[in-house]
Amino acid sequence: MIEFAIRTLLSEFSLLMLAAAFVLAGSQTRLSTNPDRGFADALFGWLLLLSLGLQGVYTFVVHVFFPAWAAAHIGWAVSPFQYEVGIADLTVGVLGIVGFWSGFSFRLAAAIAGIVWYWGDAIGHVRQMIVADNYAPGNAGSWFWTDVIVPVLLLLCLRVLWTRERTTDRA
Repeated sequence: MIEFAIRTLLSEFSLLMLAAAFVLAGSQTRLSTNPDRGFADALFGWLLLLSLGLQGVYTFVVHVFFPAWAAAHIGWAVSPFQYEVGIADLTVGVLGIVGFWSGFSFRLAAAIAGIVWYWGDAIGHVRQMIVADNYAPGNAGSWFWTDVIVPVLLLLCLRVLWTRERTTDRA
């Protein structure tokens, strides 16, 4: 049972971070006494911290320190480029973590980095599915879907927050 839980946590980490962001945003919104802090604002922050931040640190660790496991999960051979991928993951992860506690401008920059990272990964996953017939769980499973969905959610949250920022600036 413990082995199953650990294996699920490791292989479905991106999906778990996305689900946790929704749960925490919902809880935060219900408990908030600040009427200006809506669900989009809360979700945006939690996506930055969990889906970009912790996930970026997690993928850094697995690509750099456990490259054989990471490569097998994605359906690749081990490659020295995994170190560089890991460092890029760490970079966006740090942006997401710092963004959680930052103002709108920094959060916007962190979100842009995350959107480019995730959609770039999604394109790579699709390419691997088509060119290499790679349907490994780390290529075509929940990791692919979170690479597609998280940027959409970030953009939707940004739309709400950008409108609020512009309205506040005019007042």
